[in-house]
Amino acid sequence: MRQKNSRLKNKLTQFGYEHGRLGSQLGRIRKSADEVNRMLENMAQREEKGKEKKKM
Repeated sequence: MRQKNSRLKNKLTQFGYEHGRLGSQLGRIRKSADEVNRMLENMAQREEKGKEKKKM
């Protein structure tokens, strides 16, 4: 019985560790996605301005 409890405790500890790190990793991904989104928006705005200048 003791060995079973030890295995369960080890699994729970590992699960908590992995998911604790997962939260911080997802935060980094969100930040990166926001940066990419801003870059794409800026590129689209530049293209629109370039088209307006060509029309004039």
